[in-house]
Amino acid sequence: MATLALSVILQALPFILLGVLVSSLIRYLVQEDWIAKFAPKNAVAGVIVGSVLGLFIPVCDCGVLPVARGLFRKGVSVHTALAYLLTAPVINPVVILATAMAFQSNWHIVGLRIGCTFIVGATTAFLAGSLFSYKAFVDAEWHRHELGRSNISLHQLLVHTADEFFDVGRYLIISAFLAAAIQIWVPKGILIQATSNPFMAAGAMMILAIAMSLCSDADAFVARVLANQFPLGSIMAFMVIGQIIDLRNIILFAKNFRLSLFLFLAVTSLGLTYVLSLSIDFGPWKHLF
Repeated sequence: MATLALSVILQALPFILLGVLVSSLIRYLVQEDWIAKFAPKNAVAGVIVGSVLGLFIPVCDCGVLPVARGLFRKGVSVHTALAYLLTAPVINPVVILATAMAFQSNWHIVGLRIGCTFIVGATTAFLAGSLFSYKAFVDAEWHRHELGRSNISLHQLLVHTADEFFDVGRYLIISAFLAAAIQIWVPKGILIQATSNPFMAAGAMMILAIAMSLCSDADAFVARVLANQFPLGSIMAFMVIGQIIDLRNIILFAKNFRLSLFLFLAVTSLGLTYVLSLSIDFGPWKHLF
């Protein structure tokens, strides 16, 4: 178990370090004013732009909320800001590369993860942006590690990156050992019973993703360990919902959104992810593994 867990940790750590470093640089050096000038006002176009914005502003799930809040403050539409919030942790270069490496350059898996995240994030953002206004967004205090955008020294930037790295790292360590324990110690009969039923497997993996609260730079490596036991749809559910709703995001979203909007985002994303998971397992996708 230790060997399997450590192999996951060692593979994921470089991507976590790269992810938090890029995230810190982007988060404090890119001005939301630049984005606000070009962000479309049309709802559909705004959702599409917000969903692919992570390719150009690659912030992991640990730092995406402050950037999204900044977009709100600069006048970017609710559709665009919410789409960015829900998709950027997955649809960004670092996570795409990490997923490809975790699944041994299986670009079908990478594309499926991006596509599922886009569908869930964009649909949820479009519906929420159409039903809720700016008043549903609560402007709470900045995170205690938040830095000002002016007079940022290299030392401050590296200290913040280190704080994020160790904060994310402990989740990775716990989750890697938990995934290894599931594969090695859980009786095969229980796993077969759980994984033979896609309905049960999808729900179990979604709960596991929420409980593990993995960073998007590392979850694919844990998912790869579990992929030998669980159906493809449930693995996708794990990698999609874990970056939208997990224990950390539940706390952050609850503090920064009205209860009605928070519940809508949670229920809609959970429902869409579950339906997509089942559509994968009952569709012509099994040859991808």
